[in-house]
Amino acid sequence: MGGALTPPPAEPLDHFTAAERQEIGFWLKAVEDWQTYRNQYSDKAAADEAFVAQFKLDHAGVDISRQILYRRGRAVKDNNLRALTDSRGKTRKGSSKIDETAWEAFLSFYLDYRKFSVKECYRFTELWAEEDFPDLLPLPSYTTFYRRVTNDVQKAVATLARDGNKKMTDRCAPYIRREYENMASNDCWFADNHTFDVITEGDGGSRHRLYLTAFFDARSQIFVGAYVTEAPSSQATLIALRRAILKYGIPKQVWLDNGHEFTAFDVGGPGHHAKKSQRGQFAPPPIFQRLGIKVIHAKVRNARAKTIERAFLDVKNQISRLFETFCGGTVLEKPEMLKTKLKNGHVVLDGDFTASIETLLEGWFNEREYGGAVIEDRGKPCIEVWHDRLQEKRVPADEEQLNLMLMRSTRKQKVKREGVRLLIHGKPLWYYDMDFVLENQGKEVYLRYDPTSLKDVRVYTLEDKFICTLPAFDEVVLKYDASADDIGRAMAIQKRYEKAVKSALESKTAKIIDTYGKRDAFDLVLAKARRNQQARIVSQDDSDPKLVRLVYADEDMEETPLLRAANGENTIDYDKLLRNCAKNHGGAEE
Repeated sequence: MGGALTPPPAEPLDHFTAAERQEIGFWLKAVEDWQTYRNQYSDKAAADEAFVAQFKLDHAGVDISRQILYRRGRAVKDNNLRALTDSRGKTRKGSSKIDETAWEAFLSFYLDYRKFSVKECYRFTELWAEEDFPDLLPLPSYTTFYRRVTNDVQKAVATLARDGNKKMTDRCAPYIRREYENMASNDCWFADNHTFDVITEGDGGSRHRLYLTAFFDARSQIFVGAYVTEAPSSQATLIALRRAILKYGIPKQVWLDNGHEFTAFDVGGPGHHAKKSQRGQFAPPPIFQRLGIKVIHAKVRNARAKTIERAFLDVKNQISRLFETFCGGTVLEKPEMLKTKLKNGHVVLDGDFTASIETLLEGWFNEREYGGAVIEDRGKPCIEVWHDRLQEKRVPADEEQLNLMLMRSTRKQKVKREGVRLLIHGKPLWYYDMDFVLENQGKEVYLRYDPTSLKDVRVYTLEDKFICTLPAFDEVVLKYDASADDIGRAMAIQKRYEKAVKSALESKTAKIIDTYGKRDAFDLVLAKARRNQQARIVSQDDSDPKLVRLVYADEDMEETPLLRAANGENTIDYDKLLRNCAKNHGGAEE
């Protein structure tokens, strides 16, 4: 027996732009509210009318009716997210007013080694149509052809056809490079760094002070996420954030310090560090924005906005002082016995210190009595306050989804012949796929990546739409002393790319040439010149100028205008003219 049909899986949200995802979220919420509202009444039709009327009042400017509401409800039921977006005008995107036959003829001129300009190729296409396809005239405007050339003709194909294989390889193909070198729990969190006043010892015997990067819940005053590191960084911030979200969920807003580890363009945004020169420039959505977290950057020198700093003072007094190598934050706080402890080797190792801090923060500090501003909660353990005051816990669908949301981003870049580049600690890492480069070379994109796993990157348009995942590409990055086999593999990749570009070029003009034959630009122009010349000769035969001026070789003789009317009057007596000439010269000369 067949059961109920299972709706097809929803199109991944990565396939929509940021604006489309916002529209989908709006209608999902609207349909949910509508279903909840109409389930309270037996007269569903009346309930629907009432809901639509109230919706119009609450959302002025949104086109809504019962029919639209029913269509949105059907789309949600069918898991059809695309139907929740406004597709007006989008069906024409990517289409062209240019007839395909005319376009193929145009390409046969444009993709030519003589490198005719777009304007010339447009004129050639007009001439071709005059002779072979007058029904295609008039052609769409020159601007239409120019725009389609810019958008549809791959750079590598055009370079191969117009500049030859060598320049295509030099400019477009991946080249062989040699490397020379109000407030409930989770409503608001604070984030900052703290320097431990404890001397610890690293693997190589070096002694130093470690740092704590932490997120602190403002309502319950517990540390929700912490990470001990040798140096604060944006990656340390993301590790602490990931730990916090996995255990406590996603906050609504976060107050950030103005350190570079929080204001990185792809983490929290520049905040107060934004430069005037960067305004209006493209920047990928920061991680906090992708997580739906509102970011507030604390004002500089405004300690009252940094509640977490008072918590760090408690960490210093309640935790750091427990260690024998407590060194204090100032010279006045430095214990007299510190030098002796260090000399005798009583120094805690980094690993032991880190494990101890994580246990003490979770099992000791978060269990202390609440002493905040809410009197009714005083006396309770802080962790209990967090549970009691939690109204909503937002969590990612799974750990994989969280990993996607926490991916780092790059700034925009153009797709090059080597693919796209990721710069890690000054070292460029390249990611490449032949089909991707062929289709997107020269276009602007940005990348998302996981710093802990650099084997691939995700590529997005500047409208935040997912394109594809690219693998790491090091086959054409050779050491100076690379072997012959290494060079052979790299050159094989070049050859495959050249073959793909040639195949793409042939497909551009093959249909028009196979069907109508190759029409050379020279033949078309020459034929048109002959037609123009013939038309001009016929026109001149019908002319009858009213003034004829005779010009003599003798410079002393004046030019004599001879007038004759169109009706033939006042015509010249040539016999008399000749007789007078002979008489004047004595009859001795002709």
